[in-house]
Amino acid sequence: MKVAVAYDNGEIFGHFGHCGVFAVYEYGEYVTDCKKTLVETGERQGHQAMADLMRDLGVAAVIVGNMGPEAKTALLAYGIVPVVGYSGDADTASDLLVTGQLPVAPGNEYGGGCSCGGGCCGGESEDGGCSCGGGCGCGCGDGGYDGGEDNW
Repeated sequence: MKVAVAYDNGEIFGHFGHCGVFAVYEYGEYVTDCKKTLVETGERQGHQAMADLMRDLGVAAVIVGNMGPEAKTALLAYGIVPVVGYSGDADTASDLLVTGQLPVAPGNEYGGGCSCGGGCCGGESEDGGCSCGGGCGCGCGDGGYDGGEDNW
């Protein structure tokens, strides 16, 4: 199994379409049998370009902090599972995913109605909603992922 993690200095990067590096983990029969490769995105920008890269790399899932509905749709069209809403150590998250210990839809860990956590556009407004209005592409404020498993 191959898993890609949006990567920034060993941590999960917060935005799929603007990620500069992905760590690609190729697992053998056991989780300890893993080869990690860092892949720079180069000139690629945007949801479709990143989804195309994931397809070309042959990954089964992508772990990232935030992802809008267009990116999720593009990945799902290629049969790639988007795993959104996580932060922290990239290596650990990948290992947890392949061992079935990382939920695919973790819920909205940022609270309120915003899943971007402020990393790309300002985060939550005072009333708990999203202050970005959906203009940054993170999916908040424009009908994107709102934290529930069935709310993609």
